[in-house]
Amino acid sequence: MFSRRHLTSMQPKAYLAGLAGPETTSALPAPKEPIRRLLASLDRMGLRYCHWKSNLRLAESLAGEGDLDLLVDRQDAAGFQTALVESGFKLAVSANGAGHPGVFHAFALDPDAPQLLHVHAYFQIVTGDSLVKAYHLPVEWALLANTRRLHGVPVPTVEAELVLFALRVALKHTSLAELFLLQRHYDLVLQELRWLCASANLGKAEELWTTWFSGAPVSLLHDLIEAIAEPRAMVRRILLGRQLAVQLRGWRRLNTLSEALSRIQRVLLLLLRRRRRLIPIAAGLVIAFVGPMGTGKSTLSLASARILGHHFDVRAVHVGKPPATFVSLLPRLLLPLARRILPGHRSSARAEREQQQNVPPSLLNTLWLTVLAHDRRALLSRCWRYAAAGSIVIADRYPSATLGAVDSSRFDDEALARCGRGLKQWLMRRERALYTGLPQPTLVIRLTAPIETSLRRDAVRIKKEGPDPAAVKRRRKIEMETEFPNSRVISVDTDQPLEDTVKAVMQALWSCV
Repeated sequence: MFSRRHLTSMQPKAYLAGLAGPETTSALPAPKEPIRRLLASLDRMGLRYCHWKSNLRLAESLAGEGDLDLLVDRQDAAGFQTALVESGFKLAVSANGAGHPGVFHAFALDPDAPQLLHVHAYFQIVTGDSLVKAYHLPVEWALLANTRRLHGVPVPTVEAELVLFALRVALKHTSLAELFLLQRHYDLVLQELRWLCASANLGKAEELWTTWFSGAPVSLLHDLIEAIAEPRAMVRRILLGRQLAVQLRGWRRLNTLSEALSRIQRVLLLLLRRRRRLIPIAAGLVIAFVGPMGTGKSTLSLASARILGHHFDVRAVHVGKPPATFVSLLPRLLLPLARRILPGHRSSARAEREQQQNVPPSLLNTLWLTVLAHDRRALLSRCWRYAAAGSIVIADRYPSATLGAVDSSRFDDEALARCGRGLKQWLMRRERALYTGLPQPTLVIRLTAPIETSLRRDAVRIKKEGPDPAAVKRRRKIEMETEFPNSRVISVDTDQPLEDTVKAVMQALWSCV
């Protein structure tokens, strides 16, 4: 064990020999504009706040390369949320009780890149392992009362951050699941420890430890720092973490049973890739991408789902190809056989030509369109349940109010009259009924591009049927004229570089999130 005199007097280089490489001396990235506006607003309003942890990477966080972890005086909560909204941030909360008390999230759209900027706001210090923050440390007043400026932002004193860092790392060693996560990036832990010890006064750190945790011996702080500095001392860190947990038992916010149940829930979410289950405070919504073939619906809907899904609970669906339901399973299984027996009926293009030429559709095509309508309705019903629960649903294609349009009802009154009575007309009426009363998307992003661009893109698409320039031209007019009377519709020109198009799409959809 290091003595106080040894800890205080030793040089950082000797103390931390063998840790990760030196800090970079390259130019610091510039802070993002929404973050600059937020910090300027907080200072102008005189609010008490600080960036309370991982300040080694504060410059990167200001540049949008990580979360901005802000501790805010609870008396300034209203002003802080006002500053967030005025700076372009939108609030989000955790779903299904997966969040932590006194902690919330806010996001703004990065004006320079297709990504979101994340503010992780705290009104109280809750800590523990990454999955379950089982402890509330009532030291907020001490952190906010003694700050310094780093990159223009208030941060705690180095000694306060060192004490909290040692405590946070130790508590992460009390969970087996957390050990796996921590060891994958332990080099970052060593970097941060070296950075803190390079400028911290260990004597002052001891005084803070004694003031904050009067029941815990100061020797425990020495042991923690020494064990964290040695990557191979995992067993010792586990034992020290358990010892610390005993010392802090009076500050637990969850009892042992509640902690275990919470950990199981979060591990399951992690395994299901639903760890970041955040939802907009304004609730969920359905966003539909529509437009002619070759305008980028699939590419842009997937890109949007990936960007939003980094933080939010996002469901991406393809309405043009809905999954089978129990009702449609048998017809779908028999369809390939029917197409082989009746090859003239195998393409949906035939149904389109029949419609254009006022020829009654075949019974097989009518059956298939009715089955497709049933599966679309089932898919969209699930989507609206997801949205009502807070999820963001990204839909590639969507039924419109335009009869005869792709993905919409194909049979108008004239088609029913031409068909006469019988099974075919019953199927037509059933198909129309399935599209009636479908909820409209919250936002429709209508993609446009010149016909030459659409044909060029279709020519290089990897699809089973290969390029189909005739279908691109045939469907273009009606796909451009689809109507969504109860939805907000924003048009985006996709005849530009992909990165610029993604930025334009993100600006459009972020306006409704």
